[in-house]
Amino acid sequence: MAMMALWRYFYLCFGVGTSKTTPYTRRHGYFSWGTRRRVKDQDYYHINRLVDWSPHRNPLSVGEAIDVGGSSNPYFRLFETVGATYPLVQGGQVTQRIPGVRFLELVRDGVINPSNLARDAFDLASYLARHIGEFVFEDVRRREFPHLPSRQRCVWLIPNQDGARYWVRRLGMVEEGVDFQVVRVRVQGRLHTASESYLVTDSMPLLEVITRARQYWLGIVEEAGTEEIIFEGRMRVEEVMPESFYAQQDTPGAP
Repeated sequence: MAMMALWRYFYLCFGVGTSKTTPYTRRHGYFSWGTRRRVKDQDYYHINRLVDWSPHRNPLSVGEAIDVGGSSNPYFRLFETVGATYPLVQGGQVTQRIPGVRFLELVRDGVINPSNLARDAFDLASYLARHIGEFVFEDVRRREFPHLPSRQRCVWLIPNQDGARYWVRRLGMVEEGVDFQVVRVRVQGRLHTASESYLVTDSMPLLEVITRARQYWLGIVEEAGTEEIIFEGRMRVEEVMPESFYAQQDTPGAP
C-alpha cells in the first residue's frame, strides 16, 4: 500500500514520461484527465470515409475484423501521398499543378495572378501547420509516451450514437456529399482520450508546440466537448448504421 501511495504521489506531481507538467483539479471551471487504457469487447462508433487513399475504401461489412496500427491511417496517408499543389494557368488553360510555396513565389514575382489568392494562401498555411504539427506530436509520443496509440496509425472512435451524429454534422459529411459510413464496432486494444484543442498550433514557436503535444498526450482536457478518442488494436464491425441514422437530430452541443 505504501508503494502504491508513493507511485500515486509521483504520478500526480510529475505526470507521465519526462514531462514536468503538474496536474490539478479546478472546481470552478471544467478540467479532467483524459484516459489511456486497454479495452476489450467494448462497443464504440466509427466514421469510415470511403476515399481512394484509405485502406478501407470499400464499405465495411458486419462481421469484418480490422487490425489497426500496422500502417498509416487515411488522415496521415493524405500527407504521405497527396501534396498541396495549385494550378498554373497560362493562356486560360491549366498547364500543370505546382507545389504551394512555388505557387506563391510566382504570385510574388507577378508571373501569375490567381483569382482568390487569400483563399489559396490560407489553405496552404493550414496544410503546412497541420503537417508540421502532426510530426511534432508523433515525435513527442515516441520519445515520451510510447505506450500510447499513434495519431499516425490510429482510428478515431466515438462513445455513443449522439456523438456519432454530432461528428457527422460537424464534419459536414452529408452537406458536402462525402462518401462515408458509420459503423458500430467492438474493440480490443489500447485507446487514449485527449483534447483536440491542443492540435491547433498555427505558427506557434516550436517549444510551444512541443508543450501542447505533451498536454495532449498527458490527456489534459480543460474544455468540455473537445475530447477525442484514438485507438489501436482490433475492431470488429457489429452494425452498419442506416442512412436514417444520420438524419436524426443530435443532442445540442458537443458530445
